[in-house]
Amino acid sequence: MTVVPLDPASPASHAVGLDFDQTLVAHDDGWQDGRIYGDPIPGAIEALHTLAAVRSVFVVTARHPRFHPAVAAWLTRHSGLDAIVDDSPDRAYWLERDRLLVTNKKLGAACYVDDRAIRFMGDWTATLAQAKHAIGLGEGTAPFTRVC
Repeated sequence: MTVVPLDPASPASHAVGLDFDQTLVAHDDGWQDGRIYGDPIPGAIEALHTLAAVRSVFVVTARHPRFHPAVAAWLTRHSGLDAIVDDSPDRAYWLERDRLLVTNKKLGAACYVDDRAIRFMGDWTATLAQAKHAIGLGEGTAPFTRVC
């Protein structure tokens, strides 16, 4: 894994991005129309505090922005850290260490933690095989077709 040291000249190096669903919060009973009901995944809150002590932390969610205040409230309730919502289309980085940001944008970061990520290691053959497996496109499955 590439090491990204904190660099004053690189705003992206100041932050860590964390996925919300199935990374910080468990969904043992499925999606439930966007309602946030789960408990923290074991170790998630401790990890959040450890990362927030050394870098800015933002939480990324694919949820509709109307759910972002509930995500922020869940984070504050479970972590004790102040969490805010900022869906500014112009934001590219998060540099504040004193509070968490909730967003649906993939901002510049030293690293991301996400339950659905595939690590790219410079080999597209291996990466594509992992991506095809992740979406259920195995051997013998019809290839993608492009419709124009």
